[in-house]
Amino acid sequence: MSDGKRAAAPRKLKDEPLIRLVAINGAAGVCVAMLVMGGIFWANIGNLRVLVSKAEDPVLPVLMLAFALIITLGSVVIGSAIMLLGKKHGNGGSSGGTFFHNWTQSMKQARVYAPARAGGSRKR
Repeated sequence: MSDGKRAAAPRKLKDEPLIRLVAINGAAGVCVAMLVMGGIFWANIGNLRVLVSKAEDPVLPVLMLAFALIITLGSVVIGSAIMLLGKKHGNGGSSGGTFFHNWTQSMKQARVYAPARAGGSRKR
């Protein structure tokens, strides 16, 4: 570049904080999903372990269950991490060290005007 400015170096994917957040929490979601799937088979919920063991192709139902649990629980973990991005935890945090926000202190009354019905009062 002739004007003396250097081109910005391309950022690596691992240096992107949002990508890192999604990847780490996605991996945690996969671990949670596998724990839940193991618990389902261990407890034989809905007689699922017996049904899968007697299936002609037992790999397919296990993969389908794993895929559904990974999508569901992975999304929950990633979503909860994204929703907690603005919170500061600890004693000096903005949320006062608690998880829940006191919505009654931040709410304000709003007047809502509704036009009167044509024809006057209601008839019974």
